[in-house]
Amino acid sequence: MRIGFGSDQNGFECKERLRARFAEQGHEAEDVSAGDPSRSDFWCVTDELASALYARRFDRGVLVCASAIGASVAANKHPGVRAALCHDVDSACHGVEDDDMNLLVMRSRVVTENLALQLADAFIQASYVPKEQERGIPPRRLARVIEHVRKNLDKPLAVSVLSRVAEMSQSHFSKLFKLSTGLAPHQFVLQERINRSKELLRQGDAKIVDIALGVGFENQAHFTTVFGNLVGMTPRQFQRSSGSEAGEMYRPQLSVAECW
Repeated sequence: MRIGFGSDQNGFECKERLRARFAEQGHEAEDVSAGDPSRSDFWCVTDELASALYARRFDRGVLVCASAIGASVAANKHPGVRAALCHDVDSACHGVEDDDMNLLVMRSRVVTENLALQLADAFIQASYVPKEQERGIPPRRLARVIEHVRKNLDKPLAVSVLSRVAEMSQSHFSKLFKLSTGLAPHQFVLQERINRSKELLRQGDAKIVDIALGVGFENQAHFTTVFGNLVGMTPRQFQRSSGSEAGEMYRPQLSVAECW
């Protein structure tokens, strides 16, 4: 692994020990600090190390300095740099595994050299494994999509349309939408259309063809087929059954309020 090291005057000795250790292990260990430790300014060292990480000159970076918080803030202003101040092994490890941290910052006046070695070992040995997002679409975006569907049932509601409403790519939207609702986007749209058609059929005075067109079906025949598959009876039978919903295949429709 290509590892960049940096320090101010206070962290010089600790940094040198760390660099030597990882060089012995076969890593490419390079120091970006000035040759004279008395002239090593942490702002310049931080900028040099963060810039090298952004340029992919290094895979990981280790910085030891007295102004560790300021260095972390400064480093994170560089694109592609994910720096964190860590003083315990668990944070150094999980910072990489969970958040893809690539710059370990340690405060020279707080960590001992032995602790610094443990922290750096955990940091270098850890690997980032991308994880599938488990929460689905953020609640406010999901609510916006659902509201759009319910207000536009009589219009085409393709995945391309809904993904634009959610401001996401089609593939990403489809995956996260199913995590959020348990249904693929086209299944959800069909569910909403059938739910709305049931409300209109219960009124008893609307023509089935008008209901079919009003909830977004191209014709009455298609509506009747989908309705029968999902509900277990024809629209006419449902209309005559006094609102009975026996045989319904989908769960109760989602409430927009429940998504907030």
